[in-house]
Amino acid sequence: MYYEILAQKKLVGSLEFSKSTLENHCRTIGLLINADKAARVDLLRTEVRLADIAQRLARERNTLGLQFRQLADLMGLDENDISFGLSDSLAATMPQTATEEELTAFAYEKRRDYLALIRELEACDRRVEAARSGYFPSLNLFCSYGGRWAPAPKERPAGASVFEDAGRIGLEAEVPLFDGGRIRSLVREEQARRAAAEQMVREKKMKIRLDIQTALANASSAHERMTTTGKAIDQALEGLRIEREKYGLGMGAILDVLDAQAALLEVETNYYLALADFNTALSQINFAAGKE
Repeated sequence: MYYEILAQKKLVGSLEFSKSTLENHCRTIGLLINADKAARVDLLRTEVRLADIAQRLARERNTLGLQFRQLADLMGLDENDISFGLSDSLAATMPQTATEEELTAFAYEKRRDYLALIRELEACDRRVEAARSGYFPSLNLFCSYGGRWAPAPKERPAGASVFEDAGRIGLEAEVPLFDGGRIRSLVREEQARRAAAEQMVREKKMKIRLDIQTALANASSAHERMTTTGKAIDQALEGLRIEREKYGLGMGAILDVLDAQAALLEVETNYYLALADFNTALSQINFAAGKE
């Protein structure tokens, strides 16, 4: 959404430039008509193209306003407070990005969703070992110490002490000879849970690698599109300038001027869309790798 808004602002600016260019061209045609150097049909064709640009500009401005409202909603801002500005610019150069293997290894260390699954798998391992411990005998050490005495002489034999020590110490062993399959059932249950956790870890690893591969491919593709269309903008600007000069000298047709203007607008639109896709892909790379 953020980069879409930045690209949309660029597109609106491009349409405003096209509208201004056509308005200036209409005035030029008017002067040529007064000098009997141009036909009125040329002015009509230019005004039709100008009307099309104007309606498209109104539509794109409305789209930009809706995008601002959506961003404000995502940020939890009041719908009446959407007059904030976006100061960041769109990056147009490919940064020094780590390789796919380096990004994947980094993601395995930093992605919280992956680390949570790893901790769950480790917990399952401990539960399996705890369940298996039921197969083994247990050895317990016990001891006690106390005293006993008789409250009256007649309740004890003659010569016996009024008080004497009493204590014991020993080892107690428990061997699970028969438990009705309870331990085996518990072990199998914990093993099934561990297998499910292991499968989730495997799927998450594949998903992380796929996310990184997709983001890198998107960034490469968008950068190539951006580079190509960026060069075409300069060519389209020069083509428009030449056609306007030819028309002003009476050596060109109005359709050539309008076609050159339409070509410039199209290549600028494609450039800003590629620019937004490129910046979005860079963010996807950081997100897939678990970078803050």
